[in-house]
Order: sequence, then structure tokens, then C-alpha cells
Amino acid sequence: MSKPALTYHQFSVQGSTPLGLVVMLYDGAIASLRRAISSIAAHDIPKRCSHLNRAQAIILQLEGTLNFAVGGEVAQTLKALYVYARGQMLKANFENSPEILRALIEKLTTVREAWHEADHRPSAVPATPPGEASPREGRHEASYRPQASPLPPATRNSPYAPTADIESGSLRLTA
Repeated sequence: MSKPALTYHQFSVQGSTPLGLVVMLYDGAIASLRRAISSIAAHDIPKRCSHLNRAQAIILQLEGTLNFAVGGEVAQTLKALYVYARGQMLKANFENSPEILRALIEKLTTVREAWHEADHRPSAVPATPPGEASPREGRHEASYRPQASPLPPATRNSPYAPTADIESGSLRLTA
């Protein structure tokens, strides 16, 4: 039996840029948190735990891809966000609190939007030199050099948004 949704998802992942993969991870975490909120409303503890576990796993994956040598202060800031997010998920699970999860979704959405905008800049993925694999061919590294601030006005002042340190560097994913 064919599974068109799964096939589409696999092609989406395979055809994504490294920054696009980060956005997909944020989307997955946010979706899982929303499902956990719905499970809280439905008093479905097993599903709440399952959705929170999935969100935790995604946050751990994001945390595992941080490159402190290249990312510097931005990587440290993102690490702090991920530690905070994991703590808030545990607290929300213990307290059965959709409010905690809503606040966390808001923070993650702000950072997700910054990654999305960086991924969709015209200069986000430079031309690959001849003889080298492109990010879509399995080489999970992208350099990007935005000409202006890569962040929308609403996210520039966020403590979790990428800053100038990462704008001139590269992002390496281990996925």
C-alpha cells in the first residue's frame, strides 16, 4: 500500500536546505506542543506525555546540532533556549499546564521565524563550487551572508534570535 504523505515528507526533507531542516524541526516541536495542549484539554495523559516526549526529542536534536566553535555566543544562546524549553516541558507535564506550553510555543515560534527568514534570503545558500556536493546532495553545511539584518523587526530584539555572530559563519547539521 502506498503512503503518499510519507513519500511527500521524505522528498521534502531530502530537498531541503540545512536551514530548512532546522525550520522543519522547529515546526515539529511546535506541532507536538500544540498536540500536547489538546491532550491536556481532553484529559488524555498518555497522549500528552507522548507529544511532550516527541517535542523533547526534537529539542534534543536541535541542541545536538549546535556548533559552538562556529556559532559562538549564538550557539550558547540557543543552548540556553533549548535547556529552558526542556525544563518548561517537564514543568508543564508535571503541572498539566497548557499556559506554560503556550508561552513556550510563542518563544519557539519567534526563533523559528528567524530561521525561516534566513533560509529564504536570496543569498542564503551560495552556489556550490564545482566538484563539491551541494547541501541537497547530503553535505549538511551552508554558509550564508545576509546583506541586511536577517531578522524580521519583531525578532531582532528577542534574546533567542540569531545575531551577527552567526550571520558571518556557517551552520553545520549532523542529521
